[in-house]
Amino acid sequence: MSGGVLKGLWPARLAWAGILLAVAGQAAAAPSKSPRPLPPAMPASYYGMEEADRDDGLMREIILGMHNEERESLGLPPLAWDSALAADAARYAAQMAQTNIFRHSARASRATPSGENLWMGSRGLYDYEVMVGSFLDEKRYFRRNGTLPDLSTTGRWEDVGHYTQIIWRGTRKVGCALAEGQSYDYLVCRYFPAGNVFGRNPLDRDDATPSQYAGGGR
Repeated sequence: MSGGVLKGLWPARLAWAGILLAVAGQAAAAPSKSPRPLPPAMPASYYGMEEADRDDGLMREIILGMHNEERESLGLPPLAWDSALAADAARYAAQMAQTNIFRHSARASRATPSGENLWMGSRGLYDYEVMVGSFLDEKRYFRRNGTLPDLSTTGRWEDVGHYTQIIWRGTRKVGCALAEGQSYDYLVCRYFPAGNVFGRNPLDRDDATPSQYAGGGR
């Protein structure tokens, strides 16, 4: 079982093991002005665990399957995997792995205008199900009848931003990539057309224009 006892558990229950962070999905980027490199993290062996499986084909299968399973449950069309989005995601994931700085990319740096979901966790500790599971776990805060930015029961739309990007009706394609840094794994998922549009609900039937996309980079 890859990831040891952690396989299949949501990140909210994993605070005792390693570091896990995620940044939710908006369309444009607003990088922080003074980002700081993250502190070192302990390897999987420190926790007495095997490293999680890493394979591009497996990643694509799990990420696309989990995305489309949730979309199907809501009567939404499935997403298709896009190699160009995945390649663009890989470039940015590699950049974060090299700099050890976890933040959204600038919108202008994306080869294709797209939404972006980010995840970061201790290197080798978490499997793909946990990564996507952290996005989907935000469903518990989702206000189905709201509109952005009033979509979360917490009062912060960012607390559901990964999930709403995954289920955004107008989104048709996804491409993701994982890069390994010295201490952390960095997952980048890109979505086209981007979701999280102010004044809209993810389940709205009318597509939004790019000029309506939310700021902030997710």
